[in-house]
Amino acid sequence: MKKFHWIVFAGFALLLSACNKEEEPATEDMLILEIAAAPGRTALEPAGLPQPIQSFVQDVYFDTYIETAFLAPSKGYELNMGSGDNLFFDRSNNLLEFRGPQSPHGPCYRPGAYGSPVRVERLPDAVIRYITANYPDNEIRRVSTRSGHFIVAVDAPALLLFDEQGAFVEELSPIRYCQGACRPVRQDQLPAGIPAYIRANYNDSTFRQACARSGRIAVWLTNAEGRIILVFDREGNLLFVRE
Repeated sequence: MKKFHWIVFAGFALLLSACNKEEEPATEDMLILEIAAAPGRTALEPAGLPQPIQSFVQDVYFDTYIETAFLAPSKGYELNMGSGDNLFFDRSNNLLEFRGPQSPHGPCYRPGAYGSPVRVERLPDAVIRYITANYPDNEIRRVSTRSGHFIVAVDAPALLLFDEQGAFVEELSPIRYCQGACRPVRQDQLPAGIPAYIRANYNDSTFRQACARSGRIAVWLTNAEGRIILVFDREGNLLFVRE
């Protein structure tokens, strides 16, 4: 569970207790609080999530990755994304949105900011022109929209951000954090165990970027199959791999 949750956990617990005493039917906000505070939560590997949830992340949140995932029995799922967003789903795999104060969705979430997939033919012409001019011979792989912006994945591989009119904003990194970039770490600055692990397991990959945040180092690699995200502790011990 992320630090953000611990900061507001006491507030959640008080609100949860008050609502339970009132014995009112569970609302969407209530269910999210129950998922976040469930004492019997178990950690899940992303591959163990229901397929509809995996598909949603692949189609809409392909610009980041699932850092941790939890199942609250009989309640639902919580996904902590590398970007800082926290997503919640009920046991029927429906996406949930918290409407009250002290949102458990993370420090950068804005109401109504959940995205959705976009068909390529619905992109503004300006987006197509920009990609044609700057990423020739690249196919558009995925498109989603969030907070009025288009996020486009192309073959390069690259993640491109455009505003609602189709003007290019910036190229994104899948290991970025919503409150600001991680502290950049050059390849020759990485703890010795990290380059050794990469040589042993991903020697055919290209190093793209590394950054440090909250005692962890995230490394972004690419190969013929796509991206690889490796997350290590500050001593260089592997914590998990995401693709």
